[in-house]
Amino acid sequence: MRDETVPTGDDAAARLAQLEGYWRGLALRGLPPSRDEIDPDRIGAALPSAFVLDRIAPGQARLRVAGRALCEVVGTEARGLPLSRLFRRADHVRLAALLERCFEELHPCRVPLLAGGGSGPIGGLTLLPLRHRLGAAPQMIGALLHDLPPGRPRRFGLAGPARIGAPPQQTRDTRAHLRLVVSNETCGPDR
Repeated sequence: MRDETVPTGDDAAARLAQLEGYWRGLALRGLPPSRDEIDPDRIGAALPSAFVLDRIAPGQARLRVAGRALCEVVGTEARGLPLSRLFRRADHVRLAALLERCFEELHPCRVPLLAGGGSGPIGGLTLLPLRHRLGAAPQMIGALLHDLPPGRPRRFGLAGPARIGAPPQQTRDTRAHLRLVVSNETCGPDR
């Protein structure tokens, strides 16, 4: 039996915020987390709509891992497809610019989505860069959540302005700020 509940826009936004919060919680010393640090069990309700992208060229990324909700959106196995396959052709240039900015600057990005020719936002796309590994293609994790009924292939549009977030916070390494002080002086009333 399949869960046919359709999430509301607020629910989609909350799940995207939860995913970004998890990503920020893994950040260390101002760097995004590595792919190895991502635990799918901790992604929560966004997992069926989550993905991992490999950068294949400037402004282009391929779905390396794709949740089952993304397979429903494209109508087939989504793994290996370009992310642009999920979007209208008119939005490909804007999507490429967002991808390139996220890959280069390591900033998270969230943008509202439109249904095919829709009138108002119906969900959102979140892009969260991952720490680059030597000799590997740059990657990012993200999710595409919408509040449309499941079960039929569709393409989305990018609505409104994208929210480009700050990079991960610099965490304070307290060990670097501690120092050992030794005093050989004696304390007492004779001083």
